[in-house]
Amino acid sequence: MNQVIRLTATWCGPCKAYAPTFEAATLDASDRWEAITLDIDSDEGREMMIANNIRSVPTTLFMEFGQETKTVVGAMSQADLEDLLT
Repeated sequence: MNQVIRLTATWCGPCKAYAPTFEAATLDASDRWEAITLDIDSDEGREMMIANNIRSVPTTLFMEFGQETKTVVGAMSQADLEDLLT
């Protein structure tokens, strides 16, 4: 299954604002995409940031067949995220 990964941080205001948008859009696409949220304060989140050269949060990674296909830095509107998930 394809994965959409949201990198976030507990101290990040834009991350908190983006969370409900991400949840709503990915819920609608749950038959095609596995939604994952990683906090960069955790080891797994830090490793993902380093491995993908991420410098800012929120960041959304799109992984298809195990390969990163798109990275979006910053919050997106629900419509924009839904378009990317179709």
